[in-house]
Amino acid sequence: MDIKKVGIVGCGLMGSGIAQTAAEGGFTTIVRELTPELMDKGLQRIRDFLAKGIEKGKMSPARRDEVWARIEGTTDLSDLADCDLVIEAIVEDRQAKLGLFAELDQICKPEAILATNTSSFRVAEIAAATKRPGLVAGLHYFYPPVINKLLEVVRTQETAPEVTETLLNFGRLTGKLPILVLDSPGFAVNRFFIAWYNEAIRMLDEGVASIPTIDAAACEAFGISMGPYKLINVSGVPLAYHAAVSLTESIGEFYTPAEHLRELYESGELWDLSGEVDQARKQAVIDRFLAVVCGVAARVVEEGVATVEDVDRGATTGLRWEKGPFAIMNDLGLKRTLELMEPIEERHPGFIPDLLRKQAASGEPWTLRHVLLSVDGAIG
Repeated sequence: MDIKKVGIVGCGLMGSGIAQTAAEGGFTTIVRELTPELMDKGLQRIRDFLAKGIEKGKMSPARRDEVWARIEGTTDLSDLADCDLVIEAIVEDRQAKLGLFAELDQICKPEAILATNTSSFRVAEIAAATKRPGLVAGLHYFYPPVINKLLEVVRTQETAPEVTETLLNFGRLTGKLPILVLDSPGFAVNRFFIAWYNEAIRMLDEGVASIPTIDAAACEAFGISMGPYKLINVSGVPLAYHAAVSLTESIGEFYTPAEHLRELYESGELWDLSGEVDQARKQAVIDRFLAVVCGVAARVVEEGVATVEDVDRGATTGLRWEKGPFAIMNDLGLKRTLELMEPIEERHPGFIPDLLRKQAASGEPWTLRHVLLSVDGAIG
């Protein structure tokens, strides 16, 4: 399927970044906002980001002009009628998205692909608002979309294979590392990412360690510069809280927001990051982090949501962890991994996936293929 013209609905923090990456990939890009004021604000955001690229020496003025020439703004949704691909990046409101997709279905040409950037809702539910469910998929970008290279291409049971292949190629052409995931609550990466930060706050609830100690342990365990508390302060408490609530509703009580997270959300405040790191408590925190992340990641693979390799790519590319959950398990040893999960299994029966138990019983580590091969007739 040939994509030449891309439409973006929404020019906020996500939409403006998605529009820039599409234009940088060589695609004619038209962005729609509700009002001229919002449109101007979104386009200015793109201009500012392009200017920063020049300042940092990552882009020449000629390249900036070339990219900018491909971007056009509008407040009229019908201007997207001849787009080959339309990506929705509006507010995370179910009714707003359903209404928009029903409208796009009427406006866009019959062969156009419609994609949603949702992180909260099932893509199949959004696709059901149209008469072209086979041409609807998810394109879940990670913030900031201009910089973060991960892109989850989300397929429903009805998404046509040629649509997913087209979107994977579109992702690569726009500088992304796309991974293919099945339409499922939290998709692949958010399933273990939300569990990661919610467990961090549960440890505070239980008095396992202080905020500085938990953040320091997370940085050490995953090779990152920002622990969960600092990260939530930066990305926003409401986002963290609502994401946990959404997964609780769709998956179960394991994702119930930790008490301190609920209290912080209701107070409208941020985490107090001050205090000393208690070195004596760090290892206990690390062990619990690893147990939760690895258990959830193995469940994602067991359910067929994503492959072992793509889960690890999601962690290293999207979250910028030093290693993905399966590489971590191989380093720990699967027997030790299961031992770390036993206390969680006691609190949440059924937490340990059968897939992980079977792999551990085999005595073999996870197979992580760094070269992916597909064969089509005589072509590899």
